[in-house]
This record gives sequence, structure tokens and C-alpha cells, in this order.
Amino acid sequence: MFKKISAALLVVSMLMTLILPSVSAAEEKTIVEIAVADGRFDTLVAAVVAADLAGALSGGEWTVFAPTDDAFAKLGLNAGNIATAFTKAELTDILLYHVLGSEVFSDKALTLLGDVTMGNGQLAGLKYYDGSIYVNDDSKVIIADVNASNGAIHVVDTVILGPWPR
Repeated sequence: MFKKISAALLVVSMLMTLILPSVSAAEEKTIVEIAVADGRFDTLVAAVVAADLAGALSGGEWTVFAPTDDAFAKLGLNAGNIATAFTKAELTDILLYHVLGSEVFSDKALTLLGDVTMGNGQLAGLKYYDGSIYVNDDSKVIIADVNASNGAIHVVDTVILGPWPR
């Protein structure tokens, strides 16, 4: 019996060794690095690059409500056309409307419900409804609390449009 327990502990130990480095490595990635590596945010990454915000979003402390490629597609936008659909200033404004200037995980977001000031200085509405967090009523957080070395990412199903309130 001792041999079986020892063998089981050895297997668990080996698995933990394989798993733990990947967890700590993920935590060391910035918001931008996570978005680039994920594969669901090609349009967002293209917009960030075109707006020249990659450096800023790789440092500091942020919360990003990150629209997926499917969210951008609802507006007819993709990685190939987003940089030409808007000026650099317009892209910057749109992107900063998806950003809070501090780290806010979902437990803290629940204490901030109501109007919040986004990175572009405009108000957005945070609400909790039917078990989910929403921004401006129609942008639903579908994956919350992705931890990055410089903040938090909340994946949203719709590009956040302003102004708020409507």
C-alpha cells in the first residue's frame, strides 16, 4: 500500500511541476501579450497597434473590457479593416472607452456599479444583471478576471459604444 501511495504522490508531484510553471508564466504576461497569444482578439490587437497603444497597455495598471473578434464582426470590423475604418484619434478614443485606469476584478466591479469613468474620460454604466456584469447595458462580460501582470481583462461579447447614458 505504501508503494501505491508513493507512486501516486510521485505522479501528482510531476503533474504539479508541469502545471505550475505555466500558471506562473501566464501571470507574468501583460494584457497585450495575453491578447496577442489568445487568438480571439486579432481585431482588438490590430486596433491597439494602429492606435499606438500597445506600449501604454503593456505597462501601468489597467482593466480592459476586451471585445472578441466576433464582437467587432457585429459592426463589420476585422483585423484587416479596423485601422482604415477609423483615424488614429478615433481608434484611441474607442479603445480607451474599453479601459479603466486601475485593476478591477469582478468582485470589486460589483462595488462600483453605476457610472464609471473610462480611460477616455467618458462615463460608462456598469451593472449586474441575471448573474453577469454588463457595460452600457449591452456589452456582457462573458469571461471575467483574466489576470495579467499589469491588470485584469474581462472579455466582452459586444464592442462598448458610447455615450452613456443613452
